[in-house]
Amino acid sequence: MRFYTKEYYTLMMSLGVTEMYEPVIDKDYTDEEIEELYQKALDKYIEEERADYDAPPVLYLDEDGDPEDLEFFRMETEEYENREPFDEEETAGDFEEIYRDNLEDPDEDLPGWVRDEVDPRILAMYFMPEKIYRKLSEQDAANEERFEALDERADEALEDMLADLPEEYEELMETLEELEDSYVLGIEKSGDEIELKLEGWDEEGEEAVYTLRFDEVEVLEDEGVTAHSGKDEDGDTESDCELVYSEMYIEDGKPEIHMMFDNNGLKYLTFRCAEANAYMAVIE
Repeated sequence: MRFYTKEYYTLMMSLGVTEMYEPVIDKDYTDEEIEELYQKALDKYIEEERADYDAPPVLYLDEDGDPEDLEFFRMETEEYENREPFDEEETAGDFEEIYRDNLEDPDEDLPGWVRDEVDPRILAMYFMPEKIYRKLSEQDAANEERFEALDERADEALEDMLADLPEEYEELMETLEELEDSYVLGIEKSGDEIELKLEGWDEEGEEAVYTLRFDEVEVLEDEGVTAHSGKDEDGDTESDCELVYSEMYIEDGKPEIHMMFDNNGLKYLTFRCAEANAYMAVIE
């Protein structure tokens, strides 16, 4: 990758991380004080959810001041006026589930030094000791400045890359862009062939599986990209591999594909095709 690099993505994902957290007194908390923090976080969550539940529908106007979707607004208003009473007990259960999930899977966007220094129970409630909060806020500001510089250069590089692509590769590049942030269902690298199956969306907005097959390839960089996927208990797709970004260049008259995956860490896969042998197929 030449501009959508690991540094770019890591910085982007770390932006504004302190916005989710509230500073608390910097001290060693007893179990009893942790319980008090939990009650404080729970009360805050319930009140925020209650306020959102009780907020009436909003009628949006277009540029001429006319209602954008009056029928939908009327439907929302009727549902709002006939809604059930706010369920505080269910909301408390939701918060407990969020808390447990955060304990099991700590926020990966937080730097490792934060997770090492702060009681995970405190972070799971979206609290953070003041000293750590201030230090992380300063780091946030530096990261944002660095990212803005990288993002500006990336925008320029993307325009140059697209402008330099021959017409016969435009469709492939458009497909790769559309599949960014898609789950990789499987990847096969055999000899001089690479095949990826990704879960995406068709033109009608329906789920579809895209097969990208590249023949006569020369692998230039492979950091061990693999994919294991399946369905969860609700029937939704799960995968340990996600396509993050793609770039394409023409080198010595041959298409060169650069990919970055989130696959138990960020990993690159870069390869060059002998000819315009990449093709796509949608499987319903």
